[in-house]
Amino acid sequence: MPEQKDIYLLSRGERGVFAEIYFPKKGVYQGTIFDALKDGLDEEKVKIYLQESVPALLEELKDYYNLLNPLQYEQEGRKKHKISLTPEEAVRRIDIYKSPFKGWSMNEVDGVWKDNDGIVEERTQVVKIIFRLPSAYTKEAIEAESFDVLRSILFWCISQQGNLDEYVLWNKSEQDRFITHHKYLKRSKNKLTFTKKYFVPIAKEADKWRDDCALFVFGYLVKKFAEKVIIEQTKEEEIWVASLFNLTLNIFKKTVQPTQP
Repeated sequence: MPEQKDIYLLSRGERGVFAEIYFPKKGVYQGTIFDALKDGLDEEKVKIYLQESVPALLEELKDYYNLLNPLQYEQEGRKKHKISLTPEEAVRRIDIYKSPFKGWSMNEVDGVWKDNDGIVEERTQVVKIIFRLPSAYTKEAIEAESFDVLRSILFWCISQQGNLDEYVLWNKSEQDRFITHHKYLKRSKNKLTFTKKYFVPIAKEADKWRDDCALFVFGYLVKKFAEKVIIEQTKEEEIWVASLFNLTLNIFKKTVQPTQP
């Protein structure tokens, strides 16, 4: 009977989104921050909060109105390119929200900056969140010997930022651009067939996932904090969120491997 040993195997890098939210380190905010993060692990609680906040969100997120547009993940809906949304449409978008939030970490830093009153020093609390996209097409990619293609499509889609409002990440022209850029696809029938069959659904999956991340951070977590600031009437002129869309996450996963006798 061969012995077994625990080892950690390196997985191929995953594309993710990394967000940091900067809050002043003040006792009055601690309960709100912790409760918001804890409740954020419950998808249903987040959806209820978002639905109850629809009138405010339509105003506060108006520069990113597509976050609340339920039609943007369908070709005809994107063609209409409507800026004005009804509360009913926003609720429909929130209904299809899927929580990307699985946990968080925190650290504290000393902040120094200059404002109109001079030099300001303040202890700052930083909430760090790494969002990972577990693709629904992993099984199909492995069966088609095209896992590298799935990974490449996700990298391609998630890292694209700063597009025009009318831009559609998952249309056929973007698929053709992806194939042209990855010229080695044409050397493998399996990989080219997989790309043509799954590029659009994978890109659409990534597009909605990014929006769900934004809804959680901006529509839920930061909004919870802002409400507390308003209630306490404290002086917080700005709330900062830093986001990194080129995050590569490598995971060493523990596994059991038999040893040679």
